[in-house]
Amino acid sequence: MKFFVLLSFINFTISFRSFKINTIKNRHNIIHLNKIDQYTNNELNIYDYDVELKRSLEERKENNDKIENNDKIENNDKIENNDKIENNDKIENNDKIENNDKTEKNKKHELFHFGSFPRIDYVNNKGQLTWYPIGFSKDFGIKPKRVTIRDVNYIVWKDKITYYGIRDACSHQGSSFMLGNTCQNTISCPYHGYIFDGANGELVQIPKLPHMDSHSHNIDCFKVVEKGDVVYFNTVPLRNEEIKNQIDESQIFVEPEFFDPEQRVVYLNEKFEHYAKFVSVNSLDICHIGFVHSFGNNKSPNPLHNSKIIKIEDVDNHYKIIYEYVAGENSLVNKIYNFNNITVENEYILPHSTVARVKFGNFSSTIITHALPVSKFKTILFVKAYRSYWTHDLKNNKNMNILYPFMYLVNLFGDYITKNTMYNTLKEDKSIVDYIDKTNYEDMHGKFSIVFDLFSSHYKKNYKKFYEDSHSQI
Repeated sequence: MKFFVLLSFINFTISFRSFKINTIKNRHNIIHLNKIDQYTNNELNIYDYDVELKRSLEERKENNDKIENNDKIENNDKIENNDKIENNDKIENNDKIENNDKTEKNKKHELFHFGSFPRIDYVNNKGQLTWYPIGFSKDFGIKPKRVTIRDVNYIVWKDKITYYGIRDACSHQGSSFMLGNTCQNTISCPYHGYIFDGANGELVQIPKLPHMDSHSHNIDCFKVVEKGDVVYFNTVPLRNEEIKNQIDESQIFVEPEFFDPEQRVVYLNEKFEHYAKFVSVNSLDICHIGFVHSFGNNKSPNPLHNSKIIKIEDVDNHYKIIYEYVAGENSLVNKIYNFNNITVENEYILPHSTVARVKFGNFSSTIITHALPVSKFKTILFVKAYRSYWTHDLKNNKNMNILYPFMYLVNLFGDYITKNTMYNTLKEDKSIVDYIDKTNYEDMHGKFSIVFDLFSSHYKKNYKKFYEDSHSQI
């Protein structure tokens, strides 16, 4: 019995111990499994965290890329806009520069081609290129007369036989001298009574005030002379005696008819609304006569043949050409003197003097023109119309010839016919010349020439050389 009990106890103990061991093992396994599960869960959690972090980083990177791209796009847009602005600025600046260049070129074009500023203000070939006709001797006296040459105003007066010319702007406050008083070589300003010497431009007197001599007080003065009943003004300022002595009036052309007692002359002037050069060119144009003038020959408007240009050596820049021409049916030459063929001698002397001499038999009719450029498109043409018919020399026949009254009447009749014919001729010329295109220099000169334009083209070429090229100072 005891043995049985002992055996049972031993079995129980062994069973319990096995159970305990198993239980411990199971608990250890459970713990181990729990640890494994925990570790696994931790692994998973770490994995999930990494994935999330990675995703977050990717999203952040993507966002950063987007931001960077947006920044790049924005920067590119800014750069592009800046480039556009810069390009636009450059284009605008270039346009401005180009427009300024064009404006400057147009200014130069206008200045050099149409001719107001700048002008020749230096001694040029003894002053020959700057003598301008300003009127006839009968137009000047002790009363101051304003003269405008290339948009600049001058004042001129005469004391007996001496002419004086100064700028028409008082050095004190710029007043005109037109209403001033002259006394021999002096002139007073009508604004404040300042007195200036016309011979040298110096300020002589300020009323009731002493003054010191100063160059700033003085006014530019100029040489004015009379040649062949025409008064000429030289636009080079006489700032010292040396310049005054260099300006040589002997270079002024005077037509031979002026010295011929058998020639009689009438004086006219006409205002043109065009460039002085073209007014002179019209006087040299032989082919317009048949269409513009009532005495012309529109059936045979051209000369019978052309001729060579001859240089005349009396003064510088004097040229001549000779044509044979068929007189018009309504011309005085044909109607009264019954001449069909006439000889025409055309001449020009720079800057603005022309000669048209018509010869038929022993007679001649000569037209002398002097163009004064008042401004760009304003010109005064001074005309002397000579004739050797219907004229008598009265100076040597007044006391001894019983036919003197008849001769006097013949002269008056001839003057009337000549002046009336010349008046109509000038009006006919004006009706054409005033409306020559003024907007374009090239069109104004025409795009082609014919053989009989040789002489007028020669004049235009020389005129451009001295007065319109950029190097010539005018």
